[in-house]
Amino acid sequence: MQLIPQHTNGFSRTEWIVLIFLFVILLYSNVSRADRFDLGLIALQRGDFAEAFCIWNPLAVEGHKDAAYNLGWLYANGNGLSVDIDKAISWWKRAAEGGHQDAQFAIGLAFTAGEGVKKDEREALHWYLMAARGGHKDAREYIRNLLYAGQWGEEDGLDKIVSEPWIGETATVKVERANLRSGPGTDYSLVSTVESGAAMITLGNSGDWIQVIVRETLARGWMAGWLIETKAGDEK
Repeated sequence: MQLIPQHTNGFSRTEWIVLIFLFVILLYSNVSRADRFDLGLIALQRGDFAEAFCIWNPLAVEGHKDAAYNLGWLYANGNGLSVDIDKAISWWKRAAEGGHQDAQFAIGLAFTAGEGVKKDEREALHWYLMAARGGHKDAREYIRNLLYAGQWGEEDGLDKIVSEPWIGETATVKVERANLRSGPGTDYSLVSTVESGAAMITLGNSGDWIQVIVRETLARGWMAGWLIETKAGDEK
């Protein structure tokens, strides 16, 4: 179905777009911002991307975070528009700067995928972490997976990551001192010795042995489970 005619009554396609845009603005000028946003969702659901764009664009310019976020996806997916990841990220950043966690996560995905924008894992992690600190569950899970896989380094701010209350189950050494080993067993080499009360993040287990990262030193290794006490992390 062709939403906008190529030429009608002497008007060009561009002129028709402008007229429709102005008509929508006048039509919804007396409707609340929340209701106008919902009308955009209704238009999107019926596949009327042009109307959704015309409703959301002025809202996004006014600072409506959800409108900016959804406008970004119109550009990212090419819904009624040419695919333009730069514009998508630009709108997502507007929403993200207002604390929109889904927008922050979407920017992270864009820089991770590197489709239409230069792939940049460091930039992606910056946005994932921002979303995670706000409580975004998928962002938190993504960061945990990177941590467990050993893909966080000191240059990525590992010391700050392991201090986040939501990062995972915490543990402390409950004896005077405990050995941290390179593998799950006494046959593995010694990594370091950890003093009583030292705080750690648990990464996984193999039998009675638990893989941990020591928060203070960032040392990673395995410790016998009977030497430590564990406590669930704070998901707030």
